[in-house]
Amino acid sequence: MPIHEPIGGQLNIFTKSEVQKIHGAAMEVLKRLGIKIWSENGRKLFADAGAEIDDKSMTVKMDEGFVMDIIHKAPSSFDYYGRDPSYRLLMGKKRVHFSLCGQGVKVQDLDGKVRPATLHDLENMAIIGDYSENIHHISMMTTPMDVPPETMHIRALWGMLKNTVKTVDGYTHGTRSAEETIQLGSIVRGSTDALVKKPLLLGFTNPVSPMQLSKELVDGAIVYAKYKQPVLYAPEALSGGTAPATLAGLMVQQTAEVLSGIMVSQLANPGAPVLFGTVSAAMDMKTGTPALGGPEVGLLNLATAQLARHYKLPCRGTGGNSDSKVVDAQAGIETAISILQASYAGVNFMYDSAGSLDGSLTTSYEKIVIDNEICGMVSRILKGIEVTDETLAVDEIVRIGPAASYLGTPYTLHHFRKEQFIPELLDRKSRDLWEAAGRKDMAQVAREKARWILENHTPEPLEKDVLNEGDEFVKKVVKGYGH
Repeated sequence: MPIHEPIGGQLNIFTKSEVQKIHGAAMEVLKRLGIKIWSENGRKLFADAGAEIDDKSMTVKMDEGFVMDIIHKAPSSFDYYGRDPSYRLLMGKKRVHFSLCGQGVKVQDLDGKVRPATLHDLENMAIIGDYSENIHHISMMTTPMDVPPETMHIRALWGMLKNTVKTVDGYTHGTRSAEETIQLGSIVRGSTDALVKKPLLLGFTNPVSPMQLSKELVDGAIVYAKYKQPVLYAPEALSGGTAPATLAGLMVQQTAEVLSGIMVSQLANPGAPVLFGTVSAAMDMKTGTPALGGPEVGLLNLATAQLARHYKLPCRGTGGNSDSKVVDAQAGIETAISILQASYAGVNFMYDSAGSLDGSLTTSYEKIVIDNEICGMVSRILKGIEVTDETLAVDEIVRIGPAASYLGTPYTLHHFRKEQFIPELLDRKSRDLWEAAGRKDMAQVAREKARWILENHTPEPLEKDVLNEGDEFVKKVVKGYGH
């Protein structure tokens, strides 16, 4: 499967001096206030390394030298592999990767109905993502409401692994569930050693703003660090709600939170792969909800990516979130602008790039297809304009001469597919032809395309012995929870 990893990072929002000011302020916060770590295992890692610990308040304080010595143990980039080990993504070096959105509790199905998400929806969306050429990563798109919540992690992971060769989410909510996903990943990879060498699972350990690391996620992150599975740290700090009202102040708090999390991984296993991330946004002061489709998200992506480069760490951001409840103009505006901003920021792993409605509480089948097209357009923009003797086309211009056409020339036939984005959904026909074809809007076209994918695309299957072993393991885990 050919993999195109566009290069972003064309924009910086801060001067070098401003980056240093944010860094310095974050260090002051960690020294004066510290971070509250609810996990005893996590606090012990810091205590053993020499940090100042107050077990009564569960607070860990540290100075700049302590922080930087530990952070510098993290890799500046790492390879992340799909179920098929030939599917490899380089996280870092301004490579941009687009992911499906994650863990919506509802879906907008192919009949346009919004209803509770199911495991079957997750599997179907993995198939659509597997087919979509501009989607790099298959996330846990839904929170299946038809399975017991304590078994969701293993059944959702297995549902993804059976339906894509691409990279997938792991699960780090607690020691037990993290270890169970490691065991399933080892079955798919062939052994635990093979899983360590070619990471398959991506852990999510989001700090709880303001200034906390939860017990379950820290304990899960420690498990993933042990097996060198990548973990991203990305708070959803809301300006004016769970973070200062100023975006600069939010960045100070977020930086302190993220670095604290990354230190957990490095103290657990130096060199464990991590991503410096954000899901932060403004709090809408009218509704009290996160403005995930707002312009502030794009600014925070730009800021976070620049801070990540300062620390020489790969970056996780968010692009594609929409607060709209339906696939409409609002959804298009918010999705396209945020994906473009995050790409220009150089976000290495862009969560929520496809399928998001209602602040990613709802995942839409048809919007996955539409957003794949947006990601393709953005990838073309990031490619830029190549200037060489060949592309300057002087001989072609002279040969064609005045008042002639370039249509059908060997030069045009050779270059146009590389130079132009060729849409699959966008309609460029005349109005007469569009009306003759049924007057279909993009949502209808995308819905038909999603149906076509599900009817015609069969992901590469797991080997039979791996499938059988995985099935038996999942049954064993589910039974262990009393189901």
